[in-house]
Amino acid sequence: MIVLLILLSGLHAETGRFPAALHAETLEERLARDIRNHVLNDFSHIEAAFILSGVNKKDSLDLYLDWYRGLVQEIRNMPSDPADRPGNAARVFNVLHARWFRTYQLEATTLLDVVHEKRFNCVSATILYNLICEDLGWETMAFETPTHVYTLFLNFTQELMVENTSPMGFDIMKNLKEYTRYIAHYYPESEVARIGLDRLYYHEQSRGRRIDNTELLGLLAYNQAYFARKRGDYARAYDLVLLAQDFNRDSRSNTQFERGLYHAWGKKLFDEKNYTASFAVLADGAYRYPGDPGLTQNTRAAFHRAMQSFRIKGDWESARQMTEELLELRILDADYGKALRRMIGEWRDILARTGRTVEAEEAASLTSRIAAGLR
Repeated sequence: MIVLLILLSGLHAETGRFPAALHAETLEERLARDIRNHVLNDFSHIEAAFILSGVNKKDSLDLYLDWYRGLVQEIRNMPSDPADRPGNAARVFNVLHARWFRTYQLEATTLLDVVHEKRFNCVSATILYNLICEDLGWETMAFETPTHVYTLFLNFTQELMVENTSPMGFDIMKNLKEYTRYIAHYYPESEVARIGLDRLYYHEQSRGRRIDNTELLGLLAYNQAYFARKRGDYARAYDLVLLAQDFNRDSRSNTQFERGLYHAWGKKLFDEKNYTASFAVLADGAYRYPGDPGLTQNTRAAFHRAMQSFRIKGDWESARQMTEELLELRILDADYGKALRRMIGEWRDILARTGRTVEAEEAASLTSRIAAGLR
C-alpha cells in the first residue's frame, strides 16, 4: 500500500480535460456516454467515482483502483462476525475514520482528496463508505437533503443511517441527542431557534429523499460543477451539471446552484452576443424549471436576438429549428405568441418571394401550429 501511495502522489495534479488537438475520447466523455440513459453499463461505481474526481488517464485510473481494491481486501481480512452485519459495517466505518477520514473540509469532495490528503466532506466520505460496503455485499443507499447526504442501510434487521462526517455518526438514531447538537453547528443560530433544537434532525430529514449509489455519484459531479463556476469556468460548470443530471435527475441539494448557473451562463453568452448558445442554455433551464419567470423572459430575449441574426443571414433552417425548440417549452403567452406568429409569417413571405417554396411551406405550417397553440 505504501509503494502504491507513492505512485499515486505523482498523479494528484491530474485533473481537467485533454487538449482538443488530436482529440481522443476522454474517460469522462466515455462515462458521459455511458450514463446518458441514467444507468452505468461500461463503468463500475468506483471507476466512475475516480473519473468524476478528475482522473482522466487509464493508467492513472488503474493505480487508483489498485489502491481501492487493496483497501477493500484489507477490510475483508479483518475479523468479522457474519451474523452481525451492523457490527461489521461499524468496523469499516471506524477504520475509515481512523485512517482516511482525518480532516473534514467543505471543499474536499473528491476521492483524490481522501487518497492524497485524508481530507473529506459528506459527499466524498459517503461515496467511499457506500462503495466499500457495496463491494462487501451490503446493500447501501444514501439520503440526500438540501444541505447534506448520509448513508442508509436498508437490509439490516432495521433501517440504519450513518453520518459520515463525524466519528460518532454510525447509527445516528442511537446518539440522536448528541448528533442534533453536532448538526446545529451547520445552521445559523436564528434558524436553530426557529426550528427548535429537538426538531432539527427531523426537519433535515423532511426535505430529503433516498437515492441509490449512481445518484450519489451525481452529487460529486455537481460539486465539481460548483468549483468550476467558482473559478469562472462557466462552460465547464455547465458541462458538469448536464453530466450530474444524468446521474441524479432530481437532486435536492443543487436546485439553487443549477438555477443560478443557467441564469449566469446564459447571460454571459448573451452579453458576448452568442445568442444561439445563450438560447440553448436558457431554454434548457426554462425546460427544467418551468416556473422560473426570469428563465422564461431571458429565453425569449435570446431567441429574439438569435432570430434577428438568422434573418440577416437568410438562415431559415436554424430559425425553424430554434422556433420548434421554443414551442416545446410551452412558454408562449397570447402577446408573445402573436408576435412570434408575425415573425414566422414574415419569414414565409420572404421565402416565397425568393423562390424557396418548400421552406415557405414549412414556415406556413409553423405559423399554423403557433396559431393553434394560442387557441
